[in-house]
Parts: sequence; structure tokens; C-alpha cells
Amino acid sequence: MIRPPEKPVDLSWIDEFIESIRPYVFVRETDRLIIKRPNQAQKLNSQGAAILKALLGGKTVETLLDEVGREPRKTRDIQLFMLEVKRFLEGRLDDVNRTCAVDVQPFNMRFSRLPILSELAITYRCNLKCTFCYAGCNCTTNPVGDDREMTTSETKAVLRQIYHDAQVPSVSFTGGEPTLRQDLPQLVRYASDLGMWVNLITNGTRITAERAKVLADAGLNSAQVSLEGVTAEVHEKVTMIPHSFPRTVAAVHHFKSAGIPVHTNTTINRDNLHECVKFPAFVRQNLGNQKFSMNLVIPSGSAALNERLAVRYSELGPHLMEIAEESKRHEVEFMWYSPTPMCMFNPIAHGLGNKGCAACDGLLSVGANGDVIPCASYDESVGNLLRQDVLEIWESRRAEQFRDKFLAHPQCRSCDKFQICNGACPLYWRQMGFDELSRRNAFQPVTTEHFQQ
Repeated sequence: MIRPPEKPVDLSWIDEFIESIRPYVFVRETDRLIIKRPNQAQKLNSQGAAILKALLGGKTVETLLDEVGREPRKTRDIQLFMLEVKRFLEGRLDDVNRTCAVDVQPFNMRFSRLPILSELAITYRCNLKCTFCYAGCNCTTNPVGDDREMTTSETKAVLRQIYHDAQVPSVSFTGGEPTLRQDLPQLVRYASDLGMWVNLITNGTRITAERAKVLADAGLNSAQVSLEGVTAEVHEKVTMIPHSFPRTVAAVHHFKSAGIPVHTNTTINRDNLHECVKFPAFVRQNLGNQKFSMNLVIPSGSAALNERLAVRYSELGPHLMEIAEESKRHEVEFMWYSPTPMCMFNPIAHGLGNKGCAACDGLLSVGANGDVIPCASYDESVGNLLRQDVLEIWESRRAEQFRDKFLAHPQCRSCDKFQICNGACPLYWRQMGFDELSRRNAFQPVTTEHFQQ
């Protein structure tokens, strides 16, 4: 029996494809990751990482074939690999339609050796007084307990460490309110020139059409605006500043007019819980946006003092499901950021993706004085980038403990979902106690001495 000749493999599309994705993709050979900036990552094998790194570095597919050979099997493998890369970047990579170029393995907590995303608080000053703010919002101390702010040159030195040494391709400038720093456009430009994807997290009240354009010209890639209600009454009850609502809403439109992709983020707390289900309609109809994000209030900073703001894990699920349904109805994307114990609410089962604690793990968080903190809400430093090398800090015993989720409930650690769930947020349990978890699962009660140990 004579087999028909195989169709020639078409790789002619790859060079143009690489050119189109170059600003949005980063390949890290250290831990063999492809990162879709800012925070989506997939594992590669060493050969795939080398091929993609070479193409993104300017090598054409013809030059690549000259080096690796043009045998039909090799060209076919490259085609399948690049098609799967394309599907990942388009959000279509799944276990159903995968080819032999994709291998599915059980998720491991040690997914990456280095952080995937970074955030840099350039100030803890703020012009609002949000009742839940992790940075203190003028009513308690900030996470690092230090009011010192790095100078422009010190901040640039930290950015160099983040990009060159930690090999993190994205940074979010945050605070406090980062627009209070006069050198913000200069810092945005510097990070952009390094090659980083630059995001701004802001309350928006200081953003004018002119300032948005200045930031766009400096190289700002995206912005996240904190919006705590769909009405002035609710938003300003949280921010405690009259007339902040219209200025925050206006900021979204200013960013869009300047060509900067922008979405809103909302911190779910007791004062806005009743209004959260209205966000999908507001985002679509009033802001003209196609996505928004939410997270659960973390009981640290101001929120630790304002205990009435807490929303418990055990009551959260129905609210998130209702928000998700409304989002589908209004055709907007709902991005959920907070980890939850999967025994109380499983975000994967409800289409909200995998959420685990990123403290000293996928996230590199830096305070305004150069301290590396487990996350923006955590009141403990694991090192300082003005005095230590970032890899020395990242590979320290304390950082390793956070990556190992050493504060998780002992019964969480023995759960078959622990690799995905991580036991949720340690700051939540530190403030709220474990009774809620114990009642849910008939666990042996664990006291707050667990955290002291």
C-alpha cells in the first residue's frame, strides 16, 4: 500500500505571529515559563523555552530551521508547539482539544522558582481614608511600619533588581496613592524602557485628561482604578471623602481616552456587599468596559481596626455566584482575585479560576521603603532591597516558609485540595480565627497560638 505524501508543514505564519505577541509575552528559561503579561503563565520544556526565547529575541523561523534541521518530524513538532502557544495566548488552551505538544501534569505548589508578578508601593501617603485600607489610610501604621519613601534613584535600582535579577517582566506601581509621587511618569518611563509591562493601581481622583496622557506617553501599559460602589453614597462611605466618586469614575474615561487599557477593582466589604451584584451592569453601561475585578477585604491595616467590615468566607459563595451570573448576563468578564478555602467556595467549579495565596510565591511585593513583604497587606518584612540582593531575600528561609504555606491550618495541609487551595489567606485566619473552618469540617479547633509558633 502506497501512502499519500504528507502535506508540507506551513511555518510561514510564525514570524508575523511572533512580531504581534512580542510586547505581551516573556519567556523565562530559569524555570521554563512562558508568561503572558502581566500574570498568566504556563510551563514549557527546556527545548520549547529555548525555541520561543530565540524567536522572541529576533531569530526568524528560517534561521531556526537552519540550526535545528528541516526534517519533517522536527518541522511538524515546531508547528504543533507554536499552535499550542497561540492557543494559550488566545485563552483556548484546554485538556479536551490538546495535541501531543501539550502534557498535562498534576498541579504543584512550587510552580515557579521566581515570582511571576511584582508590585511596588512608591508611597503610603493617600488623599483618601478608605475604611479597609491595608496601608493604614491615616488611621493606623502602614505594612512596613516606616514612613520613609525611596528616592527616585533608589526606586530605579529596585526596578533593575526586579527585572534583571528576579526576571519579573511586569510591575504594578501602587501605594498608598502612587499619583502623589511627582516622579511617577519618570518611574513609568524607566520601567518601560527596561522592558517591563507597567501597570498603575490608583484611586483615580488625581487623574485628569492631561495626566492620563502624560502617563500614556511615558509608557504606561494598563491601569486599575479602585471603585468601591456604584453609587456615590456607598463609594464615599468607604473612602470617607466627599465627591471622590465622580472623580474616580471620570478617571476611567480619562485613561480610556488616552489609550490606556483600564478596569476597575472593588474590595468586597460589609459596607458595599449589598451593591456588588450591581457592578456588572454599571461596568458595562456606565463605564463602557468589558471586564472588572473584585477581591475580599483582608483584615489588616485599617480593616483590622474596623472589624465590622469583615465578610466571612462561609457567606461569600452565594454573593460571588450571583455576581458571576450577572456578569454573564451583561457580557462582562468578572475577575476574582482572592483565595478562598475550597471546602467553603470552589472558584474553579464556578469558572473563576484557581486562587491561592501568592505571598512570597508568584508575587514579589515591595514596600515604599524597599522592604520585601509577603504581600501588600502583610505587616512583616522578609528583607530590604536597598541592603540585600533580591535573590538572597527570595531564597531565604522565611520566604521559603511562606511559599510552603506554613501558616495553613494543619487539617488544610492534609487535604487533597491543598496544592490548589493553599488553605486560603493566613491574614484572614489570624484575625478571624479558625472556628469557622473547624465548624465547617469538624476539625480540631486551632487557636491563634498557631501563628505565634
